[in-house]
Amino acid sequence: MFAQTTSARTTPRIGPSTASFVRVDGFPFVVEASRGARDAAYRIARRALAAHDFLLQVLGVAPRLSLRVLDRDDWLHHADSDWYGAPHVASNGDLVVGAEPADEWEDVAAHLARRLPARELDKLVAIHGADEAFGRRPSLAGVAEALIAYEVAHVLIAQQRMAFPSRWLEEAFACYVLVGVLGTRDPAGMRLVGSLAEAARALDADMPTLADFEFGFAPMDVVWSVLGQLAITRAVYGAYARRDTKPLVDLLAIARASVEPDADHELGRMLRARLHPSIAAIPDAFAAHGIGLAA
Repeated sequence: MFAQTTSARTTPRIGPSTASFVRVDGFPFVVEASRGARDAAYRIARRALAAHDFLLQVLGVAPRLSLRVLDRDDWLHHADSDWYGAPHVASNGDLVVGAEPADEWEDVAAHLARRLPARELDKLVAIHGADEAFGRRPSLAGVAEALIAYEVAHVLIAQQRMAFPSRWLEEAFACYVLVGVLGTRDPAGMRLVGSLAEAARALDADMPTLADFEFGFAPMDVVWSVLGQLAITRAVYGAYARRDTKPLVDLLAIARASVEPDADHELGRMLRARLHPSIAAIPDAFAAHGIGLAA
């Protein structure tokens, strides 16, 4: 999730020919995969197509997609990120994802196992299943794959040069696309993402401050980033349950209007009249964490 996922962080690789890739047919965009990753590529491509079609239906605009799904060996030569499985847009415009969940999800699962109250952890493991290597940890593989809609949303943001006045608003847009796609096409995925977001309420003390989230996003520890994104996702769930996709349309309008940013928390108040209340209140969740630390 959600952390640094759609931008490359290293110099593009120079590796062997892509002739070892296999094409996955049946999609209106190019899908290539490592030879042993065809099944994973098909599943991921179906999710990408669902996000593409959702965006086209709701917003009237969708990104141009090309997808590459890589195993660990091919990642070394054909990905622009050092971290295996971290989704990103490569130098040639491909959306590159791992055939397996990103390694960083193990850090998130370990943090949840260490910090969640026992009752909340047991509920999460019951819904997500247990990690085979660590029975007390939840398996987050299902969540990791469900998040492809979030990645597709960020591809659209980049291609359309959407100018959100803050990082949290940009992330709210991407999370809203995720929730909308899952809500209309994948109830099981909706349950996985929703249960993780709800469980994370118990970890508000571990969240980053809004300033950290806004200005320290690139180097931010992955657990911090995920907890911040889950707080945003909870707010999106509230808006989606009450107003369906209307708040997503409003977020797109804000991006296209190029609203100038104000002070961190003042931005939320400034936009309150234009956003669903649960989304406009997102900065307050980070603010409450900051106040708690100060106390």
